[in-house]
Amino acid sequence: MRKTTSVFAGIKRKLSLFKIDALLVSSPVNIRYLAGFFTHGALMLVPAEGAPVYFLDDMNKTLGEKFIKAKGLYIVSSEKSPARNLTDFLKSKGIKKLGFNDKAVTLERYNDLLKFVPDLKITSSAQQVNFSSILEGIREIKTPSEIKIIRKAAIETVRIWKKVSRRVTPGMTEQKIAGMIDTEILARGYENSFKTIAASGENTAYPHARPTTRRFKKNEHLLVDFGIKAEGYCSDLTRTLYNGRINPQIEDFRKFVYEARKEAIKMVKPGVLLSSVAEGINNLFVRRGVREYVLHGAGHGVGCEVHEEPFFRKNSKKRFKEGMVITIEPGLYKAGTGGVRFEDMVLVTEKENEVLTR
Repeated sequence: MRKTTSVFAGIKRKLSLFKIDALLVSSPVNIRYLAGFFTHGALMLVPAEGAPVYFLDDMNKTLGEKFIKAKGLYIVSSEKSPARNLTDFLKSKGIKKLGFNDKAVTLERYNDLLKFVPDLKITSSAQQVNFSSILEGIREIKTPSEIKIIRKAAIETVRIWKKVSRRVTPGMTEQKIAGMIDTEILARGYENSFKTIAASGENTAYPHARPTTRRFKKNEHLLVDFGIKAEGYCSDLTRTLYNGRINPQIEDFRKFVYEARKEAIKMVKPGVLLSSVAEGINNLFVRRGVREYVLHGAGHGVGCEVHEEPFFRKNSKKRFKEGMVITIEPGLYKAGTGGVRFEDMVLVTEKENEVLTR
């Protein structure tokens, strides 16, 4: 796993820079990223000085001590809730200025902080410091150990689809096909990274279709989008299965999407702007006369979350860096006819890239 001591050091430098006493980490994803373990209700505090603190309840203390991987992390538990232990700790340590990410703190938690630590000054990411970007920026670049886990998850996801796709036959409902994927995920000891999408025929026109009782028919196509979570890291894969003589427009969509995928992957290498890949896909679809059928972006980062930084935004100034893991997922959709999407996970390497979902 990542050397969390260096991550904590980076956070502490940011806190000192903005003269903030401590950062409250309440997002389950970020807590697990920093500590290697998360249990319901857990909270973390990273002070500008001293050891990071993990707050959890007594019921999960033994489990936490077994699975928390971050070195030098101080664990606090008692009969009180983690939130109350946090406020007691803030008062005992005389912490006056607390930073937090407003995307991950509820209004109830915010009010409790003010109620139980009335002298506390709270600075959110919506104010002068963008705390959400501190960890998201660090998480963008994967370490060799993280890449190893993600590569395995990607390979397993492809294997699952290959196995399930051989068993898909006309007459099966979308729900049945999605269930086959989910069963295979569980049988291999994983969990879903998001709810499985399985859509057939005209239902493929919806990028985030939900499986229905509609049956997959001869001479049409099936789109599946799913992923697994392995050791806290996600995979994301989209494939389209064709059965017989499909609609001519869907066949055109298929050719253009595959072409866009191929060209986009060629562009992924260190130093290249993410926006240039998005622009390249857009320009290709314009040339092919199908730009009106584009409904979503070109891709996104994958890691602790299935959708995370970096995102392929048109105005993004970010450049690909070695260690980023992203998706390339061009798609075309026409209401009443259907859609085609092809999604791969791609690792940015020292000079070029590696497609993880071959």
